[in-house]
Amino acid sequence: MATQVLNPFSFLVVDDDPLACDLLGSTLTHMGARNILFAQDAAAAQLLAQQHRPDFILLDLYMPDVDGWAALEHLRRAAPQAAVVVVTGSHFTADFMQSMDERVDGYCIKPVMPHLMAKVLTQARARRSSAQP
Repeated sequence: MATQVLNPFSFLVVDDDPLACDLLGSTLTHMGARNILFAQDAAAAQLLAQQHRPDFILLDLYMPDVDGWAALEHLRRAAPQAAVVVVTGSHFTADFMQSMDERVDGYCIKPVMPHLMAKVLTQARARRSSAQP
């Protein structure tokens, strides 16, 4: 996904770490994104997803209130069209495997470089589009 193509899409970044939100927001902005929302817990994420129907949800796995996999179910109901990309600091194969079992659309390990994020977003959008009826 070329940087100029990100502008029309909306993003919801869900991460309890403010620094991680800043870094992801900066990466997306650098890539041309202009519509970026942030939530630091699952409840705020669900509310923002319902209100704004983002095109992409970038979801951390490990948050204090609810883990990313539990939040995923609620976010899918709130914004079924959104491509969900797990963005985590975890290097555990089990986390990747569970994310795939939960049918996320993409997976990135922090810190994420813009060229890698572009590739993952392109693939995630294609997966989500093919999953829609």
